[in-house]
Amino acid sequence: MAVAAPTLDALEERLLALERRDLEVPHPVALSANEAAQLRRSHAAVAAGGCYSARWKWVPSSYYGYDLEKRRRTLGASTKLQLCKSMLMENKAWSGKPGEELSDRTNSRYYLIVVQYEATISVKKLMTELRALRPAGPGGERLDASSFDFRVASAEDNDRLTGFVHNSVTPFGLLERVPIVLAAGIAKMSPRFMWMGGGHVDLKLGMSVREFAKATGALVLDASEPRSSSAAIEEE
Repeated sequence: MAVAAPTLDALEERLLALERRDLEVPHPVALSANEAAQLRRSHAAVAAGGCYSARWKWVPSSYYGYDLEKRRRTLGASTKLQLCKSMLMENKAWSGKPGEELSDRTNSRYYLIVVQYEATISVKKLMTELRALRPAGPGGERLDASSFDFRVASAEDNDRLTGFVHNSVTPFGLLERVPIVLAAGIAKMSPRFMWMGGGHVDLKLGMSVREFAKATGALVLDASEPRSSSAAIEEE
């Protein structure tokens, strides 16, 4: 008698159970309905993207109180440069039509910027790089610099567009098709393996930079500065 193949939900539950068994830190026995939904979305998106290098790691609830060196050791990363985060940015000067906020990644109202913790987002560089995506000169469509005014998006917009709460945001499983920007410094680092949020405050996701860029279709742009730069946004 043929045995029915396990459902996707069952496979995901098995995966989560294996992760909990093998993790070096404890994880809550029960997840809220919202947390479970977030994890299903992020896991499914990583699988659909063919990210075979993906690694999931639960961290202690005290993780965000650690300095970057202790976070690196907790994740087993080779260098602090591999530690990245995702920030939703809003162009306050965007003047498109209602309902088209995310329809054109050369002129989107919102962008999810993936940047290293050792760097910070440079709004000037981000604007310059996005403008360059459109042709200049007579008859060109390049936008004027006054068309850009990037700020960190509100918590409400973050929750609505990404579906993930603060410190759990991941580029995988977003509720809306927000254009993703990968800071060029991440693509240049060595080894080319990055760590980011995994869809839960205490879950981190690591994978090769190449697979990340391919799976997300991210724009790789020079959009960051060293944290010492005064021309950059100070992030949380």
